Amino acid sequence: MDEKEAQEVEIREDVEKNEEKPVEDKGKFLARLKEKRAKKKEEKIKEFKKQDDEKKEVVEEKLEEVNKEVKKVNTKKQKIINFCFLIFNIALVVGILLWNLLGSDEGFTPLSQLDIHWVFMLVYVLFIFLAFMCHVFCVHRMIYRKTFKSRWILTYKSQAICRYYDDITPLAAGGQAFMTSYLINRDVPASTALSIPLAKLVFQDIVWVIVCLVCLICASFNPALQGFTFISVTSIVGLVLSLGMIAAILFLSLSKHGKKVIEWLLKLLNKMHLIKNYEKKYQSIMKTVDDYQAIMREYSRSFWDIVYQMVLVAMSNIITKSLPFFIYCIFKGFPATGAGELYSTFFMAAALIELSSSFIPLPGGSGMNEITFTIIFSNIGGLGGETFWALLLWRFATYYFYLLQGIVIIVYDTVYGNKKWQWTKKRSALQEESQAFKAKQIEMFRLERSKRRKHEKTAKTVHN
Repeated sequence: MDEKEAQEVEIREDVEKNEEKPVEDKGKFLARLKEKRAKKKEEKIKEFKKQDDEKKEVVEEKLEEVNKEVKKVNTKKQKIINFCFLIFNIALVVGILLWNLLGSDEGFTPLSQLDIHWVFMLVYVLFIFLAFMCHVFCVHRMIYRKTFKSRWILTYKSQAICRYYDDITPLAAGGQAFMTSYLINRDVPASTALSIPLAKLVFQDIVWVIVCLVCLICASFNPALQGFTFISVTSIVGLVLSLGMIAAILFLSLSKHGKKVIEWLLKLLNKMHLIKNYEKKYQSIMKTVDDYQAIMREYSRSFWDIVYQMVLVAMSNIITKSLPFFIYCIFKGFPATGAGELYSTFFMAAALIELSSSFIPLPGGSGMNEITFTIIFSNIGGLGGETFWALLLWRFATYYFYLLQGIVIIVYDTVYGNKKWQWTKKRSALQEESQAFKAKQIEMFRLERSKRRKHEKTAKTVHN
């Protein structure tokens, strides 16, 4: 019996060993994968650093231009102009309110008499957040692919600041410089910080033009949108200008003859005395062309990154243009019949509003945005007296929300955020120093131990 028990114990031990082996192998396999990934990351980071070193002079020149743009927007004069634009926008909304109160045939519904459907109000708020977060995911991916660090808070704040300065400067031209400056101040490599706003702008404009083009074509067959001649003309003008800009960017970025065409156009404009300093203008435009070409070359090697960016920007566009339908539902409830047709009408109307205001040289397309919205939405969907409140919700979703968000982040950083970041940098530097000191002490201990053991061995051999 004892021999049998001993044999059974041996068999069990063999079985346990055989069962443990695959686990050990699996653990080793996963460890090898992690090591390979870590090595690849290190190699890529070294490659990116090498590229940054090679482009050091170019990057420094671009940083000087960015700093000039930031200083220009931060001047007292520009701040006063931006404040005047904001007052103008608020005055315009008040003017539309007075028009609804005094001049509208359908009257004006006071806030106390509104029948608000709070479920759709919740959907409205959620959609604003989702539309913004799509762009946050885009920027996060751009930062991660160059630094291999997942910095969600930085991504959120940089995108919010970019959108804020876009909304307070004419033709949305101020956000890129501030986003670059903010990323650099948070220790993102300069070349990466410079390329992110540019790449984001390219993807955003391409997708936006495609979506608006489809909506404009479909709107021409929609009976509910065919009576607005003024809006149709302005939206076509906006689309032509936007298409021209995108075509120019793609041509300059992808064509080998782009620089020659620019040189020829600048010489022509110089002969016509439309530009004064030919050399300065030529160098400035060529730098921009080089930037676009570098962005296109970089992303042409990563197809899935392009798809990722395009899908997220398309989702943001779809969510934003769906907002007018849910704003309608806030006041009227979900339509019992024809919901799909009404949704598509509102969706296309939102695209027409954006196109009509896209070429207005005022922050947020002020003026045209409010006018086109009021004209369209007072005539479709039967909003009537709720039109002003619908306009207020639309402008909050597309303009005021980003202003308030940007102001909150700027105030937070001024009061607390910047100090916290400086302390975080110092703490991480101290941790690195302590880890380096610890590693050095361990290495010294090992050397001393090996010397002591050698000394003991030699002493033993001598004694023997």
